Amino acid sequence: MSQYVSRLGGSISGRIAAARATRPDAPRLRLPAVGHHRKPRRVAMLSVHTSPLHQPGTGDAGGMNVYIVELAKRLAAINIEVEVFTRATTGGLPPVVELAPGVLVRHVDAGPYEGLAKEELPAQLCAFTHGVMQAWAGHRPGYYDLVHSHYWLSGHVGWLAAERWGVPLVHAMHTMAKVKNAALAEGDTPEPAARVIGETQIVAAADRLIANTAEEAEELVRHYDADPAKVAVVPPPASTSTASPPGTDAPPPAPASACRRTP
Repeated sequence: MSQYVSRLGGSISGRIAAARATRPDAPRLRLPAVGHHRKPRRVAMLSVHTSPLHQPGTGDAGGMNVYIVELAKRLAAINIEVEVFTRATTGGLPPVVELAPGVLVRHVDAGPYEGLAKEELPAQLCAFTHGVMQAWAGHRPGYYDLVHSHYWLSGHVGWLAAERWGVPLVHAMHTMAKVKNAALAEGDTPEPAARVIGETQIVAAADRLIANTAEEAEELVRHYDADPAKVAVVPPPASTSTASPPGTDAPPPAPASACRRTP
């Protein structure tokens, strides 16, 4: 986990202190070059389309869920508090759930709870962003030190939140539209132009881009013109101990690096 914090980058302690001084209408704080590190104290993690509380293999839940759970737990283990914002998909969910010591999951109302396909979620990003901002408004200035978004939908919310709060934005693509389209089989539907444009905007806006492999880092540079200095290769945190839901005989899911990737 220290490797993660190191590669996440940043001698940001002084900049974090500056962010706490005022409600950040101030310019965005920027992470320094990869390789220097001072860990943040609290991270707002964004996972719009899938909850870390969902069982991998159900709905849109998969490797990214395991990735987020394990990453959040390991950050908490080195005294970095994590709050994961995710869209509520069932009515009556508690607003906040403790996933593990130091890790909270915040349910955000954005659109209908059920029957909403992932392709329809871009229309709900304004509502989701509003929910994130409402949670932030209930805290003291400078409460979050850093925003870490996962997948392009979350990246757009993270972009706005980081600008509003005056903190760095770290983003993990998990999958990329241009890469998928380049390998498209005949007759398959390409990823929509809106996603391609959205991912391009996020790459330009993020202070740090997390790639799971060197190949993924190269794809970010080649397909999206990412600044190589902003790309950090961080292998995903694997889990071999995720339990099945109570009352089921299903085996535990595979490690995060082996789970199916988010489309």
